[in-house]
Amino acid sequence: MTLFARIIRKIKVRRLRSGFHNLSGNTILSWPALYKGRRYITFGEHCYVGTHCRIEAWDSYGEQRFTPRITFGDRCRIAGNAHIGAIDAITFGDDVLMGRDVFITDHAHGDSSAQQQTMAPDDRPLYSKGPVTIGDRVWICEHAIILPNVTIGDGAIIAAGAVVTKDVPPGCVAAGNPARVVRRIVED
Repeated sequence: MTLFARIIRKIKVRRLRSGFHNLSGNTILSWPALYKGRRYITFGEHCYVGTHCRIEAWDSYGEQRFTPRITFGDRCRIAGNAHIGAIDAITFGDDVLMGRDVFITDHAHGDSSAQQQTMAPDDRPLYSKGPVTIGDRVWICEHAIILPNVTIGDGAIIAAGAVVTKDVPPGCVAAGNPARVVRRIVED
């Protein structure tokens, strides 16, 4: 690698790592990726974000204003193409593992009322039913979707392709669309 290429790479890495609420030196952010609202995003120690991820903390949308938070605990591993979007709060515990193409959101375009159905989806106000909380040691498999107002308990597994619309207790496997508990890994 030429000296010029090394300098350009150093500038790109510095720019990629700037502006976050908290970002430890041992967290790896792959590139290319999109990080919107960096000042609302916090990473714990030893995290990893794969390529082509979109992590978006929306503080405004049209005339609307929000105070979003996206918080990752320690040792979170996010595979490529993940899309995480918040206007309220999305919180990850420690040691969370996410497969490729996972989608997690705490909001939607509109509230599904009859009045808003006459509007184009992009013109509808953003609406949140509540935050998303993901516990420690949760494994979220590829292509899973986690929707607003959901809590996933410690040690849970979200199966590939699951669409999570309700809470998942600790130590359980949830699968399907909509996701339901299919197995309890540990006894209460």
